[in-house]
Amino acid sequence: MRMVLFFTVIFLILFGLQYLVYSTFRNFIQTKNLNNKLRIALTVYPFIIFNLPFLYLIINRIFSADTPEWVSRFLFPPFYIFQSATVFIGLYLLIGKIIKSPFSLSIWILNKFSVTKESLKKFFGSEPVKKIDSSRRAFIRTSATFVSGYAFAGATLGVLDKNDYEIENIEIKIKDLPHELKGTTLTLISDIHSGPYMDINLMREYTDVINDLKSDIIVIPGDLTNSNKLEVHPLANAFRNLKAPKGIFGSLGNHDYFSDAEYIANVISNETPVKLLRNNSEFINLNGKDLIIIGCEDTRQSNASSDPVLMKYFNITFNEAEIKAKEKNLDFNNLPKLVLFHKPYFFEEMNKRNPDLILSGHTHGGQVVLAKFGNLNLSFAGAVSKYISGLYEFGNSSMYVSRGIGSVGLPIRFNCKPEITKITLI
Repeated sequence: MRMVLFFTVIFLILFGLQYLVYSTFRNFIQTKNLNNKLRIALTVYPFIIFNLPFLYLIINRIFSADTPEWVSRFLFPPFYIFQSATVFIGLYLLIGKIIKSPFSLSIWILNKFSVTKESLKKFFGSEPVKKIDSSRRAFIRTSATFVSGYAFAGATLGVLDKNDYEIENIEIKIKDLPHELKGTTLTLISDIHSGPYMDINLMREYTDVINDLKSDIIVIPGDLTNSNKLEVHPLANAFRNLKAPKGIFGSLGNHDYFSDAEYIANVISNETPVKLLRNNSEFINLNGKDLIIIGCEDTRQSNASSDPVLMKYFNITFNEAEIKAKEKNLDFNNLPKLVLFHKPYFFEEMNKRNPDLILSGHTHGGQVVLAKFGNLNLSFAGAVSKYISGLYEFGNSSMYVSRGIGSVGLPIRFNCKPEITKITLI
């Protein structure tokens, strides 16, 4: 039911923005001296044709998890470009209407109170409205052309580059890290979103790349699937070949709870080498010294910066990890502690328990980033969180937020490439 509701909401948003673009373009076409058939061909048909794949996608997501490769490879990209550009242009038009609304209200009030053109002319000594109107229309035409061109160019590049991943190699300093653990390597991947935008062949390619990095440990902090529990099967097929000498560990993200988290967890646990830490912890011994990985899953309770339910699970899991350490005669306070936590929003709150390194995702680095100015990230993710991508430090803790390798909404990445991260502890 959640999946149907999710796609319904997405469809309504896209339809609303598309209708705004369609009506604007239709009004523009009507000003041209064209016959009726040509007008229809330029307006109605493109919007119908480019929406057919979306209807297919909705039906396919409800009843199945499989999309033929030739459909994904050849038919979907033009649809993705069209939809992405339409969203951008639609938002531009919507913002314009919002800005324009006070002026429209003013005109309505003037008309309501019978303020005539003659009286305005007498007051201003001329008819400035006409002069302003002509220059305004020229500006609108120019800006609309620029925005439309930028939108389609950006959408095209974003769709083509959505799988053009980068491998980030970073070193992260852990306070009082034992000498024996210095140089420990981790490969971090996040937000796979197995589904229509991330097929089995692409996941197999990622598997080969990850294995080639030859890290000691592989970590996956959530969003293995997108919206359908059956999406876990192609992921399991691809990831059964993942290899890491000291283990592969994962946690569940909010999208894994869209359908059936228990089903997904069962398939991952039985068909892949990935050990899911479902509010649980695991000790790892390297060169005679131990570190602990604590995994907390995201139950989709909230996107707020403070979530009592998620933090309750986090604290319970932390307490249980401390008990396990005592049973092993290990000093929990001095034990290097790595945390898998899908959402990065809770960094300050988690810092109270002094984790050494938190590994997160969820944000996709913004996915569509209009611009970057220092720490300012102009994207939807940037509007809700100050932790978007990269390394952050607070107190004695560090947090790395992965841009992920998958995408949601539409398979587009703009100014934000997918990321595989190799971390070396120092």
